[in-house]
Amino acid sequence: MTEIHPLRLRAFIAQVDTTGGIDACWPWRGFIDDEGYGLFHGVGAHRVACELMNRPIPAGLIVDHRCHNVDTTCPGGVTCRHRRCVNPAHLDLVTRGENVLRSQHTMPHQNAAKTHCPNGHEYTAENTYSRQRAGGVARRECRECRRERSRIEARASRAAARRTQSAA
Repeated sequence: MTEIHPLRLRAFIAQVDTTGGIDACWPWRGFIDDEGYGLFHGVGAHRVACELMNRPIPAGLIVDHRCHNVDTTCPGGVTCRHRRCVNPAHLDLVTRGENVLRSQHTMPHQNAAKTHCPNGHEYTAENTYSRQRAGGVARRECRECRRERSRIEARASRAAARRTQSAA
């Protein structure tokens, strides 16, 4: 959507609440879908707002609500008031992965914020191993914990082999 008919533009603007001022969220007053996002003629109102600022959305990118990421009081989910925001100054074009990492309500964001493993070892470049999991999702592991696990498994394996030999 690079061009919009003046009448559609007027209809869009009529559904935007700008009473909070230039820096505030501009809530969408029109139709809201089941996920809490505003819709304008079947398209996300935040996407329309982004494109109206002469920013076509490139393939592979989505619109992220910057206002949501800085509001630590927002509960997230379908009740998130930021999903209705159409202030172009609050919208960024990012990859889906970046969007997930930016939101404080997602597990990837919470895991990325961790600085130490569950056993207290610091996640540093030297002490962190990244392992690919099913679906291409990476999982980081503490190298020190991994070494300790390997030592325990090797001891158990040697002990089992000794028991097998002595039983024979």
